[in-house]
Amino acid sequence: MRPQRFVPGAWRTLCLVALCAALGCASQTTRREGPSSGTTAAARPASAAASGKAHLATGRDLLKRGLLDEAEREFRLAIEADPNDLEAVAGLGQVEVARGQYSEGMAHLERATRVLSQMVSALRSLGDAYAATGDLTRAASAYRQAVALAPTDLEARLALVRSLTEIGEYGEARSACADAIRLAKGNPTTLAQAYRQMGEVYSREGNTPEGFASLYKSAELDPRNTQTAKSLATCAVRAGLYAEAAAAYARVLKLAPLDVEAKKQLAWVNFKMERYPIAIKHYEAVGDSLGTVDRYYLAQAYAKSNRADRAVELFRDVVRIDPDNYKGVYCNMAYAYYEANRYQRAIEVAREGLAKDSSSACLRFCWAQALDKLGRHEEAIPVFETVLNDPAYAESAKRELERQRRIVRLLKSKERGGE
Repeated sequence: MRPQRFVPGAWRTLCLVALCAALGCASQTTRREGPSSGTTAAARPASAAASGKAHLATGRDLLKRGLLDEAEREFRLAIEADPNDLEAVAGLGQVEVARGQYSEGMAHLERATRVLSQMVSALRSLGDAYAATGDLTRAASAYRQAVALAPTDLEARLALVRSLTEIGEYGEARSACADAIRLAKGNPTTLAQAYRQMGEVYSREGNTPEGFASLYKSAELDPRNTQTAKSLATCAVRAGLYAEAAAAYARVLKLAPLDVEAKKQLAWVNFKMERYPIAIKHYEAVGDSLGTVDRYYLAQAYAKSNRADRAVELFRDVVRIDPDNYKGVYCNMAYAYYEANRYQRAIEVAREGLAKDSSSACLRFCWAQALDKLGRHEEAIPVFETVLNDPAYAESAKRELERQRRIVRLLKSKERGGE
């Protein structure tokens, strides 16, 4: 069989057929892919929305578990998927409030609740932000909205009670608390919390017996709750019942031995009961944690215990730490020495204090009294005269002046008689 000869024209024809076939296939492929591509573009927004909702749900779960960093990431991803997702904005605000970033949280929560007024948890967090920044009236308003939307939400209701108590709306606070007590039946822990809040309301409005009654019920329901013991102590202090307050703070320290604030309060209560050595013991036990007010009372306890040098040392610390608010401490220093019969030191401290506060009648009166004790009656007379115009010392100064003048006259008459 003879081999076929290669014909150039035939080859060109064959190439054209192959090219057309290839183009036809490509065209068909394009036509087949066209509808599929359109479907993907339409599905993309729906997919983003679904992703946003998934991030929102995850963020809420993480927030409930207290995982704030992870929750914030999920809420931000939800906002990235849908910038108008106000539930995610509210979630981000709640995270910020939980962190103590109240200004940022407030901005997000106000934006969210302005439109979505049905978001109970967001309203509650907004109330928390207002309360933390001292705007208790707006806090109460936010909590009211939350309670109106979810009447059985005890957390929101008790938050409302706290804010109403702080702004002095005791009647409304008691009513809201009574509802909380009714709703909490069967739940001892929550019921104890409600009774504690009721006790605080009664205590604030001056009804001490009812306050104690509610707080004792709270203690019976939850005997190991330190906050209830603290509330009992505060109620007692408000009524001037310092022995009961001391017992309550002792109970706090039994439950929480490392509670520094309770130790300081117990020290102060003992000071008020004039148990100065015990007060000193409790104050000194917390040493470096003492604030300016604590140091002031500790110094007074030392002064009352006739330990003048230690008292003055602490008084000087107080003046050094807060000179603007404790100018009067120089009077305490002077009298610490005066009560310890160290009259010359009392005069020196009085003069030192007058160099810083020349208007102090207390320092002048102490100075004059010390001069009297030293038998320097003629020197005492002009010093007593300088405080006659001060209403707080006028009567005492007048009596002292008369006494000093009698003494001076008597001494001079003796001198003349001796001559």
